[in-house]
Amino acid sequence: MNWKTLLLITSVFFIAMPSEARWVEAQGTARIINGDTNAAREKAIENALQQALLTSGGNISSIQQVVDGVLQNTETQWNSQGNVDQVTIVREEVRDDRVIVLLRADIWNREGDCTRSSYKNSVTVVPFELRDRAHGTWGQIWEIGKVSAERLARELGGVGSQLQITHTLHRHAGLDRALSGLNLEELGRISRSIGLANDSQFVIFGMFDDLAMMDTKSSWFWSSDPDRHYALTLYLLDATTGQLVTRARVENTQPWTFDRSTDVDVATAQFWNEPFGAALDSGLRDLASGVKEQVVCKPVRARIIAVDANTLQFNLGEKHGVQRGDKLKIVQPSHFTDDQGRYRQKWQVSEFEVEVSQVQQSTAVAKLTKGNMLHNIQVNDWVVPVN
Repeated sequence: MNWKTLLLITSVFFIAMPSEARWVEAQGTARIINGDTNAAREKAIENALQQALLTSGGNISSIQQVVDGVLQNTETQWNSQGNVDQVTIVREEVRDDRVIVLLRADIWNREGDCTRSSYKNSVTVVPFELRDRAHGTWGQIWEIGKVSAERLARELGGVGSQLQITHTLHRHAGLDRALSGLNLEELGRISRSIGLANDSQFVIFGMFDDLAMMDTKSSWFWSSDPDRHYALTLYLLDATTGQLVTRARVENTQPWTFDRSTDVDVATAQFWNEPFGAALDSGLRDLASGVKEQVVCKPVRARIIAVDANTLQFNLGEKHGVQRGDKLKIVQPSHFTDDQGRYRQKWQVSEFEVEVSQVQQSTAVAKLTKGNMLHNIQVNDWVVPVN
C-alpha cells in the first residue's frame, strides 16, 4: 500500500491556542495648516495607523472609517497582513501648531495576502525527535531525526531562498516532553530560548510520530520486503512570542528494502535513493514548501542587541538583506491577558526612526535620524523596516 497525505493547519493545536491578536500603540502628528484642526487631526490619525500597521508589514492610504466611534465619514484602504478590528484614541493634544494623537489598534493576522519584506526571515531547525524510540530499532536508524532535520534545513535555505536558515543544535530540544505534558507554554519557552540563542525569528520542531514496521512475520527471514510507515509532524513557532504559527504532517508507507540484520546509515545516498528514503525526502520537500509559504509572508522583526545615546545595533545583517541607508522604526513589545482570558501582545511603536549606517554579515548599526537621544529604548526591543 503506497499512500501519502499532507495536511497544513494554520494555528491549530490539540490544546487551546493563544490568540494571535495584539494591541499596537502608535503616535502620529500633523501640522495645522490655515487653522484647519480637523484636517490635521485626520492626518495625525492616519500617520499613527501607518506606524501601527508597520508591525504587520502593511500600509494605509486613508483613515479608518470608525475610530472609537469618533470618525464616521472617511474611508480606509490599506495593504496589510493584519486586520484592524478596533482603533481607540488614547490621547490627543494640540501643541506648537501640531495635532498629536496616540492611538491603540487591535490588529489580527490575516491569511491569504502576502507582502514580502526586502529582508530575509531567520529560521532555526531543531533536530527531530522520535515519539517511540523502539521504532528506530529496525535498522538502528536512531539518527533519522537529526539527518531529516538537516535535509529540511538545506531544502529551506537553497539557492534563491528568501529565508536565512540556522541548524546548529546537536541535541533534542524537549519537544516530546512538552507535547507529552500538553504544555504549550513550555514549548513556547523553548522556542523563545532557541530563537534568542540563534538570532532567529522562527523555530521548527519535528516529531516522528510513527516509524513502525508493518506486516512483519515472526521468521528471521522475509520472503518479500515488508512495509514501513512514517508519520512526521512539524511545528513552526514564532520565537519572539512563543506562539504556534502552523502545524504540518506528512506520512507514507513504502517497502523497507534493507536486510533485517543490517544497520542502516541514514546519512548515505543509498538510504535516500531506496523507496522508503525517497518517500520521506518527498515529504520533507512538501513540508519545506509549506513552511516557505508561511514564513516569507511574515513581517521581519529584528532584535536590538545594543543601544547607545543615538545609535543601536540589531541582529540582522548583510546575509538577511540589510543595506546602508535602510530606514527602520523601533517597536517596544509587551503582553497581557484581556478580560476574556485571551493572550494578547501589545506593541508600542516609538516615535524614533533610525537609518542603517554600518552593515556586517549578521548585524547592523543604525543611527537616529531626528533628535539627539534614544530615550527609553532597551536591548530586546525590536526594529521593523519602513516600506
